[in-house]
Amino acid sequence: MAKLHPGKPAKYPKLEDDLFVWISEKRASGHAVSRKLITNKAISLSRNKVFLASNPGIAGFKFSNKWLDAFLGRYDLRERRRTTVSQILPLNLIEIQNIFLSYIMYLRIHNKYPLKYIGNMDETPMWFDLPSNTTINQKGAKTVNIRTTGHERTSFTVVLGCMADGTKLPAVCIFKLKNIPKEKFPRGIYIRVNEKGWVNEQEMLWWIETVWTSRNPFGNPRSMLVLDSFHGHIVESVKNRLKEKNTNMAVIPGGCTSKLQPLDVAINKSFKSKVKDRYNDWMISNIHAFTPTGKIKRPSYSTVATWVKESWDEVDVSIIQNSFKCCGISTKLDSSEDNCLFNYDGLLNQVNVDDDEVIEDPNPEEYPEETDYENDWNIEKEINEEGEQEIEEEINEEGEQEIEEEINEENEQEIEEEINEEDEQEIEKKMKDNEEEDNDYVDSDDNDEEFKQALKKLKKKYKV
Repeated sequence: MAKLHPGKPAKYPKLEDDLFVWISEKRASGHAVSRKLITNKAISLSRNKVFLASNPGIAGFKFSNKWLDAFLGRYDLRERRRTTVSQILPLNLIEIQNIFLSYIMYLRIHNKYPLKYIGNMDETPMWFDLPSNTTINQKGAKTVNIRTTGHERTSFTVVLGCMADGTKLPAVCIFKLKNIPKEKFPRGIYIRVNEKGWVNEQEMLWWIETVWTSRNPFGNPRSMLVLDSFHGHIVESVKNRLKEKNTNMAVIPGGCTSKLQPLDVAINKSFKSKVKDRYNDWMISNIHAFTPTGKIKRPSYSTVATWVKESWDEVDVSIIQNSFKCCGISTKLDSSEDNCLFNYDGLLNQVNVDDDEVIEDPNPEEYPEETDYENDWNIEKEINEEGEQEIEEEINEEGEQEIEEEINEENEQEIEEEINEEDEQEIEKKMKDNEEEDNDYVDSDDNDEEFKQALKKLKKKYKV
């Protein structure tokens, strides 16, 4: 096959010809073809026994980004992207950001949370169709179609939670259903259903009781949970329940989650990229069910739940840790990690995903809007109440101890007085006996002196 674009000749032209044919077939069918898919397909072709026999040196060949760029240039292929919409930041972002991070610092200094008890929770919309926003296509093509199952607007919600030390809490899928489907779901993920398919007050209360408490199965240590200001997060019942679980809320100001929420700055991006990879592999495979009109049926509930579970498991722990630091949630209080603050570019380089654009929610009306919310700086009251309780307990304990000591002292005094009284009676008896003896021994100076010595010994013995 003649090359469409001049340039450095290919080291393995037959492989690249076959690869170009494969790309053309997939694009003709409307499938999105990403750079990662092309690289994976090239590796797969290179491992073919027939090809290996005629090209033994290919076993150690690296299909690098440099090779991929050269291949795309030789066949006049380009990456095409659809338009995206990102979050509109407030004009006074710096001021709002500083106030929020001061509040985070305030909570951390007062409570001294370990990193494993500083958490972030967020819900993110997902769809049964996840076509890539980019595809490799012939240069100059006027129309770039990407095949789907037609369910781009059929959504469900994924709830993710993680801790600043990199710990991942179990993921949750919420489907728009009345009952949980009778399918075989993977272990290690929770399946929930409700009319809207998103987090509301009831789902949030359930999440706190079931997922948040799993941060420590043996109790509810003092913790901090960072949340955005969606209505379901900030109702009184949720705030009270978190308080019961010894958790301080830190609510991110509206419009700032792309800068201040760890899950938003990079973690969700890494997670969604991995889910998309699984969707694209599923679309390109020939294992599908079809509708009577010949359209591909959407993936099942258990299939997308499996994608979610596996993708969440694969998110790198270091991305989670660095996302918390980048937002200023978990950096060391001695300022030694301030170089990590707001290093969004470095963080995104670590994520290293092909399809790195921000995706606009196609159904924003189905999700509660962010509302203005002010964090409660008055935690002194809570601390004072706890302190007063400790002081009261200490006072009671000391009081009981003093009473006990006083009782013991009184008892000892009574016993001593009783002993002294008995001793005095004994002494008086001895004196009386001696007086009777004196009648028998008149002028007995020796006996009188002996009695005095005995009396002296008794008084000394009983401290009379």
